Amino acid sequence: MKTFEDVREEFKGKDPVTHFKLEMVGAIMAKADRLGISQRELSRQSGVAQKTISRIYSGVDIPHMTTLYELAKTLNFTFDLTFYDNDKKETE
Repeated sequence: MKTFEDVREEFKGKDPVTHFKLEMVGAIMAKADRLGISQRELSRQSGVAQKTISRIYSGVDIPHMTTLYELAKTLNFTFDLTFYDNDKKETE
């Protein structure tokens, strides 16, 4: 049976968006563990179904960004999304 780490490594280099999501899941799982928050409690606090959280933790489902946002917000993460135009010169 594949672990979360197996699934995360599988997408590294192949699909950067999915890999990014899985990195977020890893951070969420680690913080919830550090804080002693169970999947059931994370579900109660975030409003995300416990079954969904279980499937995400086990690597069965790749979560939508809205689900990741709710879980991360519950654990007091903040987001900083920045886009860069790599074709635009700095002197313009």
